[in-house]
Amino acid sequence: MFEHFSDRSRMVIFLTRMDAGKRGATALEPSDLLEAIINEDQGKLARRFAGSVTRSGTMREPEPFFSTEVATQVLLGLNKILPQHEPIAVSVDMAMSANLEGILNTATSLAKELQHSEVQPLHLVAAILAEENSRPAEILKEAGISRDTVIRALRG
Repeated sequence: MFEHFSDRSRMVIFLTRMDAGKRGATALEPSDLLEAIINEDQGKLARRFAGSVTRSGTMREPEPFFSTEVATQVLLGLNKILPQHEPIAVSVDMAMSANLEGILNTATSLAKELQHSEVQPLHLVAAILAEENSRPAEILKEAGISRDTVIRALRG
């Protein structure tokens, strides 16, 4: 499934699993993914793995899409809904929820529709925003992020 994902998106998925495990989540959820996207967008992942080499070269901080204020607002909203239980070891497989699988599929379809060769983190954000009655989508919308704004950014 992840062969069409950019290095950044793969790292976001990795961060999703790592952080969800630290919180003791029973499965990976869209809220876990959104938290990882925000952290990656703000350069936290690049700082965490400074100097690491990926297929596309040495990891460096991305140009953020989210302002610091929006990122903080979204993370505060997510902290209210993310579960806090006993940590789960990294060696233990963690399932993806059906909602998260749907978001990954929607993001892949969107990348193809926009004729992009790889799924980028913003494709994932647009896919989260496409979910109806989704708390992560509501948190993004409350912070002033719309699917149309993300699509415009993706189109460049």
